[in-house]
Amino acid sequence: MIWQIKNIRLLVLKALMFLVLSLFSISSFSQGKKGKNLVPNPSFETRKSKSADIKAANPWKGVGTVDYYSKPEKRDVSQFKGARTGMNYAGLRFQADYKEYMHVKLLETLEKGETYHFKMYIRLLEAENVTVTVKQLGAYFSETEFKIGMEFNEHGLVDTTYNKGISGSLNWILIQGDYTAKGNEKFMIIGNFRTKMKDDFVKKNKWSLFAFQEAYYYIDDISLRKKIAEIDSLQIDKEGGLVNWLPHGFHAGKTFEIKNLYFEKATSKLMSTSNTALDQLAKMLMDNPTTMIQINGHMDKFGSEEEERQISKERAKVVYDYLKTNGVSNQMIFKGLGSSQPVAPNDSEEYKAQNRRVEVTIIKE
Repeated sequence: MIWQIKNIRLLVLKALMFLVLSLFSISSFSQGKKGKNLVPNPSFETRKSKSADIKAANPWKGVGTVDYYSKPEKRDVSQFKGARTGMNYAGLRFQADYKEYMHVKLLETLEKGETYHFKMYIRLLEAENVTVTVKQLGAYFSETEFKIGMEFNEHGLVDTTYNKGISGSLNWILIQGDYTAKGNEKFMIIGNFRTKMKDDFVKKNKWSLFAFQEAYYYIDDISLRKKIAEIDSLQIDKEGGLVNWLPHGFHAGKTFEIKNLYFEKATSKLMSTSNTALDQLAKMLMDNPTTMIQINGHMDKFGSEEEERQISKERAKVVYDYLKTNGVSNQMIFKGLGSSQPVAPNDSEEYKAQNRRVEVTIIKE
């Protein structure tokens, strides 16, 4: 009888816990998983003049002759020509000794320690004079407005790097990533932040030896939103704890950490206790074969930036290789971000462990 009473109490306790957590999850969802977009005039639809310069899209500013379009330009013969949404969009040009930036003051100052999700869509112009692509495009967050000669340190960057150049199928490509604010950032700069522009070029025709090198990308639909915590797929184990870390479904822009993933200390050697989590992820990817993901490795602050980035990249690749070996055929890329995006201070072993993680970002559903 006592055993039965204990069992009943345990069942009631679990049911109450599940109800409370479910209500919390529903409440969080009802408030919206996305915060306010902090980018003013994010798709350039507000136009203050007929000028073809980005300054006409108030309050945006440009460095160089940043183009501003209200209809498809004549050079653009792609089936995706014109803006991604609405009518207006921008264009950035890159040459060996010339590059363009566009920048804007954010609607709110970024808060120290808060994580923000950045997104923008870009598309390569398919034209005869566009002879190269670039490997990197992204955003830089700064306390001060853009000025010639300013330095771009790693911490302020959110970028996407494609070693073979950003081209895609000439459709719009999503560039995105998370940024943990150091505090007081008021401005966002869009562009390429490599020191030597020509080192970031990839020839469209590798046999073309003397063609003038120029890349040109259209820009549209930019957003920066504070990330809001959410609870996914709540399940309770026999001890009353939460177990399933996988999201309810895959939607573009979502980022989640692979839980119960273990490596040997300061190495990329995967421990066998990680197999269960990776098998769960593999199954979900195989159930969603059109989903494209980016695997991001993160580290705590333990050495040089180069060392941290290298190990984080190796760990991301180990996850990539495991998924491929176990039947995942989804499009996947991997990247090492080092210690550039901490989720906790690096002042204790407990916090450092939180920063050593591998995350998955859904690029395309």
